[in-house]
Amino acid sequence: MAFFLLIIGAYGINNNEKNTDFYFLEENTLNNSQFVSNGIRMNYISKEEVQDELLIIKDNLTGYLGENIKSEDNIISYKDKDKEITAIVWKDKIDTKVQITYVNNRRTANTIQLKKEIEQIQNIAAKNIKYFKFVKVKIIEEQKQNILDVLNSKMEKDTLEELDINNGISAKAILKDGEKINFAFTYHDSNEYLILGTPVIFVTY
Repeated sequence: MAFFLLIIGAYGINNNEKNTDFYFLEENTLNNSQFVSNGIRMNYISKEEVQDELLIIKDNLTGYLGENIKSEDNIISYKDKDKEITAIVWKDKIDTKVQITYVNNRRTANTIQLKKEIEQIQNIAAKNIKYFKFVKVKIIEEQKQNILDVLNSKMEKDTLEELDINNGISAKAILKDGEKINFAFTYHDSNEYLILGTPVIFVTY
């Protein structure tokens, strides 16, 4: 499988997320395909030292999910049949930095709900928060044209850039509301998949 990070800028999710073009694309895609997974990643800066920040996240994660929280060095993780959550904390020359990644396998939870859930894990004093989102589906051939038509209708004219990859095509564009999007159509085991991400796809595809 290919792994690409087409980074074209990051920023927080709009307060009125249901009115964004990405949310519209997410819902349309989910309604016209077979759900595989979705997820959200949060990056932020903390004023705490690394070990103190790890303790805060571990306590929050334990309070939210209960037992089965794993901790090793600067990584805290949780995994069950529905979700996988990983928090990494490190120090650069100035700041303590945190990355929390939440990958979900439940069709009933969209990325807006995942954002609300991941906010239960973060340090409430977090600064410079940035979010990344994705949704991955298996294409239903009869519905593919609908997905393509809606995707094209939400992109700003002349912003689409495409790249051939060994198992399909990867692309990036700017949506009409200004949000940046990456997407890829890929083939695995005779099936076609679509992954949408904003502003970067942070998982393997």
